[in-house]
Amino acid sequence: MFKRGMAALALAAGAALGGLVAAPAANAAPAGCNSGALCAYWLTNYTSASGHGVQQVYQNNDDLTMYANFYNSAGGSLFNNGNSCNVDVYPGTYHGGGVMHLDRGTGWTDVSAGNLPHIESNYWCTY
Repeated sequence: MFKRGMAALALAAGAALGGLVAAPAANAAPAGCNSGALCAYWLTNYTSASGHGVQQVYQNNDDLTMYANFYNSAGGSLFNNGNSCNVDVYPGTYHGGGVMHLDRGTGWTDVSAGNLPHIESNYWCTY
């Protein structure tokens, strides 16, 4: 009887403690960034401007120059709302230039012209 009581008490205490431990919150995707997408915003802090709504891509792209928000990324923002992968972005087409890594569920609120003046291609699941 004593052993059962102690086991029940230990189980109850473990459940109570488990309820107090919170898992780290995932970064919520910014407005307009659909699940599975790499999202480019015209302005900083994941905001759009008149005539420049959020632009989204869902696969590997060798040439993003037709997307204004990606090509003119300096002064804009970028968020990786991919379902299972991190993404690499490149300042040149066909993965040219230096690579910049963007983890899933994270983003850059202010893309610097000194670091990434253009995003001309991307590749998913590289690291």
